[in-house]
Amino acid sequence: MTNDAFNQRLRSLIGRNCCYFGRDCRIVEILSDSDNEQGHLVLEAFDAVPPIQTDQFGQAVFRANEHIEVPIQGSQGEFSEELMHLLDGLETGAVR
Repeated sequence: MTNDAFNQRLRSLIGRNCCYFGRDCRIVEILSDSDNEQGHLVLEAFDAVPPIQTDQFGQAVFRANEHIEVPIQGSQGEFSEELMHLLDGLETGAVR
């Protein structure tokens, strides 16, 4: 499968709920790889109590869902273990 076809298949997952290391998440974006970096999937975690976000001065402002970047490829160019775990979590049908 070519990179373009693979990226299209990943893009079709945007909006799907999944379970990532025991946390309920939703796939919200695919960050394409550049010359220096590999691509990432961006997940939005749905925790019971979202973490506190701070402003530029370090003051607590509001609570917001955490975003997690999952690497698509490992150091040797193979699919990362994190991606494989995420895809397994899609099959379990995480419910939010």
